[in-house]
Amino acid sequence: MPAPVVIISGPSGAGKSSIARALCERYDRTVHIETDAWFAAIQMGRINPMRPESARQNIMVSRAAARAASAYAEELFTVFIDGVIGPHLLPVYVEELAPRGVPVHFALLMPPLAVTLERVAPRHSRRRMDEPGHRDLYAQFEHYGNFAGRTLDTGGLTPDQAADALMDLCGQGACLVTPPAR
Repeated sequence: MPAPVVIISGPSGAGKSSIARALCERYDRTVHIETDAWFAAIQMGRINPMRPESARQNIMVSRAAARAASAYAEELFTVFIDGVIGPHLLPVYVEELAPRGVPVHFALLMPPLAVTLERVAPRHSRRRMDEPGHRDLYAQFEHYGNFAGRTLDTGGLTPDQAADALMDLCGQGACLVTPPAR
């Protein structure tokens, strides 16, 4: 059976990358896929992924990241994917991974808005969304609610504490969105 894939989603500043790195340090065979890197790989013709006309591109990037995750998982690497993955993109991952028997876990990180704003403030301007855009993205995730897996408030947690909480939930099967292969 392939290793699991854990998708860590949420708005900017939720702690996705920090928690994924903390999780990767805990195991011998891990991969951290940052969807931001997949978007950055598009050299010509890239559309800002927050724009409505980017839907096709966003699906393509999600499919490419899921296919890479599948290849690693089939070689028994636990994969942690971090990205801004809402209910419109999660099915792309599930569709790519489930037929290969890859168990998919999903966690939505939702610390308070003030915490996310504080976390993104020191980022380099190319990696930071403007504040109105950030507030809009946060509001979208609030509107989505708990659409899959589990939602975690990471506001008062260190990355290690959040990683512990996430792995406990995954270990209990509370984040599972597809069953493991039989």
